[in-house]
Amino acid sequence: MSTMIHRLQSIIQEVGRSPDTQHALDLIAGRLIKDLVANACTIFLATNTEPPVLVLKASYGLNPENINQVQRRFGEGLIGVVAERAEPINLVNATEHKNFILVPDSGETSFPIYLGVPIVSHRKVLGVIAIQRAENAFNEDDEAFLATLAAQLATSIEHVESQGRFKLIGETKSEPTTHIVKGVAGSPGMAIGEAIVLNRGVKLESVPDKKVTDQAPELRSFNDAIRKVHDDLTDQADRMRGALPEEECALFVAYAQMLNSGSLIDDTHKRIGEGNWAPASWRDTVEDHACVFDQMEDEYLAERANDIRDLGRRVLRKLMLEQSPYIDFPDRTVLVGDEITATDLADVPLECLCAILSAHGSGSSHVAILAHALGIPAVMGMSNLPVKQMDGLQVIVDGYGGFAYVDPNRKLLTEYEKYLREEEEIEKDLLCLKNEPAITTDNHRISLYVNSGLMADHTPSLRSGAEGVGLYRTEIPFQIRDRFPSEEEQYHIYRNVLETFNGMPVVLRTLDVGGDKPLSYFPIKEANPFLGWRGVRITLDHPEIFVTQVRAMMRANIGQNNLQILLPMISGQSELEDSLKLIHRVKDEIEDELGEPLQMPQIGAMIEVPSAVYQIEDICSLVDFVSIGTNDLTQYLLAVDRNNENVAELFSSLHPAVLKAMCQIVEGAAKSGTPVSVCGEMAGDPLGVMALLGMKIESLSMSVGSLLKAKKVIKTFSLVELESMLAEAILMTDPAHVRELYASKLDQRELGGLIRAGK
Repeated sequence: MSTMIHRLQSIIQEVGRSPDTQHALDLIAGRLIKDLVANACTIFLATNTEPPVLVLKASYGLNPENINQVQRRFGEGLIGVVAERAEPINLVNATEHKNFILVPDSGETSFPIYLGVPIVSHRKVLGVIAIQRAENAFNEDDEAFLATLAAQLATSIEHVESQGRFKLIGETKSEPTTHIVKGVAGSPGMAIGEAIVLNRGVKLESVPDKKVTDQAPELRSFNDAIRKVHDDLTDQADRMRGALPEEECALFVAYAQMLNSGSLIDDTHKRIGEGNWAPASWRDTVEDHACVFDQMEDEYLAERANDIRDLGRRVLRKLMLEQSPYIDFPDRTVLVGDEITATDLADVPLECLCAILSAHGSGSSHVAILAHALGIPAVMGMSNLPVKQMDGLQVIVDGYGGFAYVDPNRKLLTEYEKYLREEEEIEKDLLCLKNEPAITTDNHRISLYVNSGLMADHTPSLRSGAEGVGLYRTEIPFQIRDRFPSEEEQYHIYRNVLETFNGMPVVLRTLDVGGDKPLSYFPIKEANPFLGWRGVRITLDHPEIFVTQVRAMMRANIGQNNLQILLPMISGQSELEDSLKLIHRVKDEIEDELGEPLQMPQIGAMIEVPSAVYQIEDICSLVDFVSIGTNDLTQYLLAVDRNNENVAELFSSLHPAVLKAMCQIVEGAAKSGTPVSVCGEMAGDPLGVMALLGMKIESLSMSVGSLLKAKKVIKTFSLVELESMLAEAILMTDPAHVRELYASKLDQRELGGLIRAGK
């Protein structure tokens, strides 16, 4: 490890442990003075105002009384020039530069050698770091070091600012200071509830803070966990002595000795005594001790930080077992986590779950889609979500705009309570439509189906006026088990949904796992899972899985005859042909077993891979229908990983390129008279509905919570109007402009409440 990298890592780690932004900035300034042998360092941060202003937040070596007093507009002074250009400035005589502005009583004239670099995150200038010397110009290495540090600090400063606004729960405040966190809208709607942070005892950094008034149980569980890990390590050392040299076994002995007594134990006891629960107290103690080793120049000693953290994880696992596994979920639970999974959702009683907040993921990730299916708001990709500090806090979730308001003040609560009442009024108005057909104002009938995969969806789907199931996600019963479900288990699941929607079409999609839908008992490790082994590629490589599933589907359809089978991730004719051979083989086998003919269900292909767009006519020649999966089609066309919050803002199914591709699908399918439906999340977005109808798509499938909103849109516009809007949208180059076009048309009909908070 080079000296520069080690210094950078050391600074970043220290910043990450800072309790608040000011502490972090002071630390950076002090370290830069030392590491770059400078005389002065100043750090300016940009305000959130419009236009932003740069404010001096840290000063080392100059007059500290100027902190928070000195401001610069973008373009004003050397600091402002660095910010405006978003590039470094390296000067040997800064005081003679035309943009130099002297800060009175600062002592700047003594340090004419100047290097300033911007702090940038996602195209936004967050601030500027400047260092100064009395002599010796800053060289290329100095500039590279500071620029690299600034790039890494962008995320760290945002994170520290986010975490630093919170205190342990239970500390009294006369009036809460609302903390606003921006993410990506994952599932529409609003909710006010209590944050519950799930921690599975795997990662130390994921342990949330919890205020405790009775420290005795925490001390007992911590001491018990320490004793058990100590005994385990001693036993491991004894077992290994027969197979490993003594020096290799010494690691286990050293671990055990660290748990006998000393600062690891004492510091944790102290933190528990200060009111934090045992897991978080242990978390902080372990990180403090590990960071001491992190900062050591000696590479061998620096590696000991990993040993400390490994020991920390061992104790944490025992400690979490000592803590009661039962969580008393409040009536309105907002599930919060670094990365919420489908199994996390299964842990919460559905009647308690009112919203989801996830630090990672995007609006089209699997969990967001499940939230949509459950009809609960979700916000994803909240990189600055202060997860550890949120447990037990009140939260407002705005799934329309992608915001969370943590620990909201009374004014904001009153405002959102009003929005919630308005949303209830909108929902009551929409309920009047449930038994009405979805017909445009110029008399074109649109079929509306539901996306499902949960038994809990069935009754709400029927009550909403759904005409059948347009997409049943069969992977969900696979995901909630610890093994592949048997043919008989699958038969009962499929029979239930086919009977529930008796006389209505039910589209069962064959197993679609991989990507962001893993199976714990069938792990797939790939560098790029979305471009890898997933969907029909897996089931064709494992025909035993595919055949078992299709047998269960066809048996469940006997006497019902409302089954349609949908094949996911079709990228060409050969996959379709191979799938159809297996399906026909299954049909023949069941007919032999029954001794009577079996009705062949309709077979469809999902169009979600760009190659399928260009082969649409060939694909349509082999199937009875096609269904467009807009989530993956958008992902692949725009080269945007739909789970990556860093590029989430680039993901838009209303992108003109996506709209053009979908028009090509519709036109290609029309040549053979093959029906086209849409089952992606776009079909449930009021703006997406407008675009899809403009393409003359007459069959949409969506989450049950979106169905009545879609019906309202359909009954408000004529097909002629929507075709005209699409023609205008496709000529645009920016998806934001397309969205504005459709949103403005909704607003003109006083339907803005379908896509945002409040009427």
